[in-house]
Amino acid sequence: MLFPVSGVETNPAVPFLVALVVSSFTSMGGISGAFLLLPFQVSVLGFTSPAVSPTNLVYNIVAIPSGVYRYIREGRMNWPLTWVVILGTLPGLVFGALIRIRWLPDPKNFKLFVGGVLLYIGLRLLYDQTPRARRKKARILEFEAQVQEKLKKALAAGAPAPVKSSRPGGLLAPCPAAASLAG
Repeated sequence: MLFPVSGVETNPAVPFLVALVVSSFTSMGGISGAFLLLPFQVSVLGFTSPAVSPTNLVYNIVAIPSGVYRYIREGRMNWPLTWVVILGTLPGLVFGALIRIRWLPDPKNFKLFVGGVLLYIGLRLLYDQTPRARRKKARILEFEAQVQEKLKKALAAGAPAPVKSSRPGGLLAPCPAAASLAG
């Protein structure tokens, strides 16, 4: 079958089966797998025009809602982080589209760019498995736990302050002294 927009001629089952296999593995990690389908579309199918990017975006739009639903249902959706990522992603989408259309319309340059991005992701995944990266992550998690504990104490001290018309500093002042005596 000929797909007229892309100029790709292939059996329609091929892209379907590749997407099925990729998403079967990547969905376990909570990601869509579109980053793996792009090299398939460009290198195997020969779909090299800038139209490959929005095609990949459609795959993301179809694949992501089920993962989001699962996170919401399980109570694991971190909404503040979600909004920060959304707000950071929107300008990236605009700049990414401009870069793709203006500076990477040539398939050779685009493949080189995609290869570089995938290489970085692969190296980053390998680095995350090293003892050094694990120690760093443990320190970050420990720091986050300390910040959360201090925030809870500050909220506990600050909440009653407006009720009794005082400042929370008077309630917080004993906390550092008690912590140093206890620790």
